[in-house]
Amino acid sequence: MSAPRFLLLLLPLFALAWAAPNPHQLAESINIDNGLDRGDWGNIDMCPTGDFAFAFEIKYSGVGFVDDTSVNAIRMYCRNGAGDLTGTTLSTEGQYGQWQGMRTCGSGKSLTGMRANVVPDMGTFGDDLGMDNLQMICEDGHVMDGLYGASNSTTPHPKYKGPVVTREMMEVEGRQVEAVRTKIAISAQIRDYGEWGMWGKCSPGNKICGHESRVEPESTLSDDAGLVDVIMFCCDAL
Repeated sequence: MSAPRFLLLLLPLFALAWAAPNPHQLAESINIDNGLDRGDWGNIDMCPTGDFAFAFEIKYSGVGFVDDTSVNAIRMYCRNGAGDLTGTTLSTEGQYGQWQGMRTCGSGKSLTGMRANVVPDMGTFGDDLGMDNLQMICEDGHVMDGLYGASNSTTPHPKYKGPVVTREMMEVEGRQVEAVRTKIAISAQIRDYGEWGMWGKCSPGNKICGHESRVEPESTLSDDAGLVDVIMFCCDAL
């Protein structure tokens, strides 16, 4: 084989190595099991090397429009071992909705898993919504809900009579953001339009360190679905 041809065959391998997110610490990826096969994947967006995601928030567009889209983006927040904020991951973003506030793990804890509520394809005459909600779990087992704060997947204390909300202002990349911690009453009416998938979790010793989202771009000629799929990346924490 000639040298020029050999180099041409190596180029795709070099490209994959160059695009790999922090290959020296990346351990695995986790997927949702109910994502939709439509739209475009965004960039792989990672925390700085050695740092992990400890909080997330979703950008959500409420229903009631001609073409609803529900979740339009996922943002995660990264910190280092000293507890300092070091960056965020976004991957890609749909244009509709409002950010719902940070859902934050406890002190020194990081995110280790996720599951999504996704509305299946509604067919020719239905309104596709894509992902309608996202829950993430911290390494201590605390589950957080993108829309409602704390989730009902762990048994609430029976003395909870209403939402208990604590708020903390934090500075991230030069802007003030609000971290929201919420506990929901047992009687709280929670609605989700789609179906919850199975939990995807990092292996023991790994923590979430980045993600890649898939969003269907806006189109005036077709039914948009917003964010339809996500992959989380787990890095070695040992």
